[in-house]
Amino acid sequence: MTVRLISSFVGIAVALLVLFLNQTFLFPLALACVIGIILSELAKAVDGMQFRIAFTGMLLYGIITPFLEFYNVQAYLPLMQFLCLMLIFIEFLHKSKTFHVEQIAFMIMSAVLVSRSLSMVITLKQADDHGMLYVLLALCGGWIADSGAYFAGVYLGKHKLCPQISPKKTVEGFLGGVIANMVVFGLICLVYALIRRAGGMDLQVNYFAACMLGAVCAVISVAGDLSASVVKRQKGIKDYGTIMPGHGGLMDRFDSVLFVVPALYGFLTLFSIFE
Repeated sequence: MTVRLISSFVGIAVALLVLFLNQTFLFPLALACVIGIILSELAKAVDGMQFRIAFTGMLLYGIITPFLEFYNVQAYLPLMQFLCLMLIFIEFLHKSKTFHVEQIAFMIMSAVLVSRSLSMVITLKQADDHGMLYVLLALCGGWIADSGAYFAGVYLGKHKLCPQISPKKTVEGFLGGVIANMVVFGLICLVYALIRRAGGMDLQVNYFAACMLGAVCAVISVAGDLSASVVKRQKGIKDYGTIMPGHGGLMDRFDSVLFVVPALYGFLTLFSIFE
């Protein structure tokens, strides 16, 4: 647990530094690096890295997307998607005997999901005057729920949630993650409102909506975590990588965030957490 906590603190410190530099070139660059590492881990999980042309197309798709989003040139996205996907299909045709449909489908799905989801962090940041708060909530939506579920499961867990997919997850851990998210979302919004009021803005928070957003993100984060666990179980691997001691790979840390970011964006298009 000590290694896990140290690794978490280092990861949080790096994330805060990147968020602090959100107006600079380093922000999309950091997202591109995260996307590239995650896509490499996912390709490796299905033995896709041996298909170098296809893997290059997958990687280019993921790395370029956050820059297009950051510099607001999404008009080039369809062309870029087409060219990168063509690289994948070119190798599929060239190595049709060894490059299976399941692999190509998984690589394309991963490229789209990971790149579009994490690039949506930039969309959240640019949404309105509260953009950076939304980014913080998106990250907390996955990580706080996971941490809350972990500790609640360790100390209170008795009833298995999905034993065939993830034997260690418990109902008590799931509920602990939901409650942790609701509390943290409410506290973050409270602190944010106090800071903005100190700066002269009369900002009122809809705490019910904020807490409900935390609950929704917690539930969605479990779906992301379990989906990643299914892949690991089917491929017979323990972790996606070793870049984060105690946690595994970046995919092991961002699996829930990949689902939470679009869910949070969708929630905010329907409901406001500010009055």
